[in-house]
Amino acid sequence: MDLKGRYVGILGYARSGRALRDLLDRVGGRYFISDVRSVEGAHERGENTYRIMGTDIISPSPGIPPHNRILRRAEASSIPIISELELGWRYLSGKVIAITGTNGKSTVAHFTHSLLKGSFVGGNWGVPVSSLAFREGIFVLEVSSFQLHYIRDFRPDVAVLTNVSPDHLDWHGSFQAYLFDKLRIFQNQRRDDLAILNLDDPYFPIARGRARGDVMTVSLTSPKADYYSDGRTLFTPHGKAQVPPHLGSVPNLYNLLMALAAASAVADGRDILESIGSLRPLPHRVEPVGEVDGVVFYDDSKGTNPGATSMALRSFAGKVILIMGGDDKGLDLSVLEDVLGEKAAVVIAMGRNRYDIERMFSHVVPVIVAEGMGDAVRRAFSEAKRRGLPVLLSPACASFDMFKNYAHRSRVFREEVEKLRRRTS
Repeated sequence: MDLKGRYVGILGYARSGRALRDLLDRVGGRYFISDVRSVEGAHERGENTYRIMGTDIISPSPGIPPHNRILRRAEASSIPIISELELGWRYLSGKVIAITGTNGKSTVAHFTHSLLKGSFVGGNWGVPVSSLAFREGIFVLEVSSFQLHYIRDFRPDVAVLTNVSPDHLDWHGSFQAYLFDKLRIFQNQRRDDLAILNLDDPYFPIARGRARGDVMTVSLTSPKADYYSDGRTLFTPHGKAQVPPHLGSVPNLYNLLMALAAASAVADGRDILESIGSLRPLPHRVEPVGEVDGVVFYDDSKGTNPGATSMALRSFAGKVILIMGGDDKGLDLSVLEDVLGEKAAVVIAMGRNRYDIERMFSHVVPVIVAEGMGDAVRRAFSEAKRRGLPVLLSPACASFDMFKNYAHRSRVFREEVEKLRRRTS
C-alpha cells in the first residue's frame, strides 16, 4: 500500500501518531489528527468525533481498544483500520525480526539488537516503526498485541513468540482474543520465513499450529529443542557456550535463547554465540537495586501480570518477601496461589487491590497490607531482616492506580529503599 495521496485518520496523537504524521509528510500523504487531549498539532483536540470517518484509512494509537465507538463505527462502515506498525513496515528495506509475547519481548528485542551489530530496533519498544522508514538493513521490532490486532499484510521474516499468559484483558475482552492477536504475528508468513517458539509454553501446540514457515524451538526442560539450556550450558545448532553468570536467571535464560535463535537466523550463528558475554539485561527486570543492613532489594516493576511475577519468583533459589499489587487490569491473580505458597515467605500488598490480595492469598501465605510504597518497603524490610531473605517488588499488576507507569513505580521504590538505607546507617 502506497500512502502517497492517501488520507489517513490518526486517532490518538502520541509517539506512534507523530511518527506516522512525519512519514505521511515524507511520502505525500494527507492526515487528520484527533486526540482526546488538548495537544498541539491535532486538528481535533479534547475529543474524538466522527469527522475522522471522512478519511481513507484510520490508524489508532495502540492504547485505544477495539470497543472504542469511533473504531466500531469505522468497522461497520468498512473503513480500513491499520496499525502504525504495518504502515511503517511497508517502507522498510531488509530483514525484519518481530518479537511478541506476554513477558520478555523487550529484553529479547534488546538482546537481539545487541547481537546484530548495526541493526535497527523499534516498534513497541524504542522508536516507532514509521521513524525507521526508508532505511535498509536488519530491523528488530518489538510488537504488542495492540499493534497486531490491526495488521493486514505485516509479514516478518522471523517471528518470535516468547510466551503467553493472561494480560490486557480489559483491552481485548477475553484471553482467547488476546491469544489470537498474539498469534497474528504468524498469519502472513510464508514457507521460507521462520517462527521461533517456546517449547515450554503451555500454548506451544496452538502456536505451532499457526506457524506457516519453518519452526525453531527453545526450552529449559527439553534437550530436543533447537536451542536448549540446562542452566549452565547453552546448546545450539552452532555449538555450545557457557551461560554468562549475569544472565543465569530463568527469565533471562529464555530471553537469551530466543535472541540467539532470532539473531542466528539472519547472521552467522557461531559469531553470534561468541558475543553473548556482552549482553546486559534491561532495567526493572529482577534487578538488584540496593542492600540495607544485609537485606537485598530487587526491582521487577516491569512484572505487570501474573505470568511475569511467577517467572520472577521462580528465578530465586529460595523464598522472598514479595511486594505486589496495583491495577490488576481484570486479570485473575488467583493463578499465583501455588507459586506464592512455594516462593513467598510473606506478601506485602499495596495499591488499589491490596485488600483483594489479602482475601485471595492469606490462606496460603501471610499477607500484610501496606498504605503506599514507603510503608510497603519498611514492612518488607522488617520481615526480610527477621527471616534473612531478600525483598522483591514484582507487582503482577499495572501501575496506573498510583504511578504514571512502571518506571515511575520503580523510581519511587528505589527512593524508598535509599531512604531506608540512610535511616538505618
